[in-house]
Amino acid sequence: MVVALSALIDLWDLGAQGDANPFYAAAVQASTRNPVAWLFAAVDAPGFITVDKPPADNWWMGLWANVFGFSPWSMLIPQALLGIGSVVLLVFAVRRWCGDAAAIGAGAVLALTPVVVIMSRFDDPDPMLTFLLVAAAYTLVRAVDAVGARSATAWLAATGVLIGLGFLAKMGVALLVLPAFAVTFLVVATGTWARRLGQLLVGGLGVVVGAGWFLALVSLWPASQRPWIGGSDDNSLLQLAVGYNGLSRLQGRGGGAGGGGGRPGGFGGGDAPGLTRLFTGEFAGQIAWLLPVAVLALVALLWATRRAPRGDRTRAAALLWGGWLLVSGAVFSFMAGTVHSYYTIVMAPAVAALVAVGAREGWRRREIVAARVLLAVGVLGSAAWGFVLLDRAPTFVPWMRWLVLLAGVLAAVVLLGPAGLARRVGVVAAVVLGLVGALGGTTAWAVDTVATPHTSADSPGPTVRDARGSRYPRAGRPGAPGGGGSAGSGGFGGFGGGYDGRTDPQVTALLRSATTQWSAATPTTMAASSLELASGTSVMGLGGFSGSDPTPTLGAFQDDVTRGLIRYYIVPAALQQQGGAASQRGGYGRGKAILPIQEWVAAHYTGRTVGSETVYDLAGPRH
Repeated sequence: MVVALSALIDLWDLGAQGDANPFYAAAVQASTRNPVAWLFAAVDAPGFITVDKPPADNWWMGLWANVFGFSPWSMLIPQALLGIGSVVLLVFAVRRWCGDAAAIGAGAVLALTPVVVIMSRFDDPDPMLTFLLVAAAYTLVRAVDAVGARSATAWLAATGVLIGLGFLAKMGVALLVLPAFAVTFLVVATGTWARRLGQLLVGGLGVVVGAGWFLALVSLWPASQRPWIGGSDDNSLLQLAVGYNGLSRLQGRGGGAGGGGGRPGGFGGGDAPGLTRLFTGEFAGQIAWLLPVAVLALVALLWATRRAPRGDRTRAAALLWGGWLLVSGAVFSFMAGTVHSYYTIVMAPAVAALVAVGAREGWRRREIVAARVLLAVGVLGSAAWGFVLLDRAPTFVPWMRWLVLLAGVLAAVVLLGPAGLARRVGVVAAVVLGLVGALGGTTAWAVDTVATPHTSADSPGPTVRDARGSRYPRAGRPGAPGGGGSAGSGGFGGFGGGYDGRTDPQVTALLRSATTQWSAATPTTMAASSLELASGTSVMGLGGFSGSDPTPTLGAFQDDVTRGLIRYYIVPAALQQQGGAASQRGGYGRGKAILPIQEWVAAHYTGRTVGSETVYDLAGPRH
């Protein structure tokens, strides 16, 4: 039943998403034309530059695209399967320690979490990362349960390899689960301290193997025969991990700030760091529906099992999922660099497991007054918080917030009332009221997300407003105000005619007429990706995602032009609106590579307006 629910949500009208995030879609398209582009996740088929993430997710989507041909369906069905697979693995992991009821509850909550719903319908690497981390949690559970040191060590090695592969999906984010995994195994597993530490070392070696083989491959592969590692300063995957996708995102320095930003009032990927970040703006709609009750469940579970034996599985579940939630929640709350609300998908399995395990334990102990009080507080608190979040979208099914609140109040009354009241109302009625109160809001948000095509992964659900009452249109709906591009789909709406696939037909026709290796070159791979998808040709994206990568050099670009490898140079309308080449000194990439190239092209070729873009014919006469 839970798997069917997840499949229905993730697969429903999936083709309406179109190319979803064109940045990653272009890499999938390129994968069907060149195996080297597939291996390294190059944005263009000839293999000039990669996306700014490792290629694990591109391997998965590219495999499907090579078998079935590139299309939105062949690209997004694999992503939906990752979402469904995450639900299945979470059910298996929770069931081993906490039983069927908790497992089914955890799977249902995960399937209905808005950030999981929207990301399972997008081509970003986050669904792959989440799937691998949930798989790693399952193998850790098996390692703890294993009889015999050899079996436990093997399961723990598998855990490490899966986390390492997660690193190849989205780098350092995969490592956020390590503290929780290590503490859980040390506290709960059998054997001496020395043996458990040794087994953890094997797990750590598994992480190195799972990620290190590809880092070694990139280092050993001749740089001239592979794409530039997008997002790096020195063509190094390790530097990409430590810099652009590492410290710069945590500390807010360097290239990692290239794709962030948000709309005024905190509604966007750039909500201010702090404890309230996850409860405001788009973060709240993505992950916060059951976040307070998950924290409550963690505290209650740890207290209830404080005198339990070391191997108690309920406490083990609290350590595993609670540690996962606290570490990832703290990082996403306080990171000062680029942060998007959809990053919180990696928190969703922990939230789902804690809520389900907490509800199961509370219900099992409902004869105890304290347990009934905690259940009532959890249901009523979730309903009240759901009312607040639904009220931020006042025109969206206005009666829903009142239904959620009323159900929560009635469920709390039944739970707190005398035993006779519960018998008269009926256990089934009490459970139904509790589910409507706790899950009504997140379910409504999830259903609206499925029913509406999105161009941004940052904005599931309906239009929302901030605490001051100011309304902000949801960026993700095609045709809506502000819907032509967002932080969730790259952050620079307007490049290449917009990131919603609306490249000017005249530009598309021009690119299709080119017979060169690259039909055109243009600033940033985000601009190039939209042009590639519209025209079916290869476009060289100068300077990488945000234009800050130091590639190509002016000399290398001139050589490619002389050899007749690039036909056109396109200046996107967004740059023209900000002052043409001069804007390259600022917001669109800081101009390490782009500015000298753009000035050279303007000085030696005559530009003409095609649609809304300025196009230079590099095969034409020079000045």
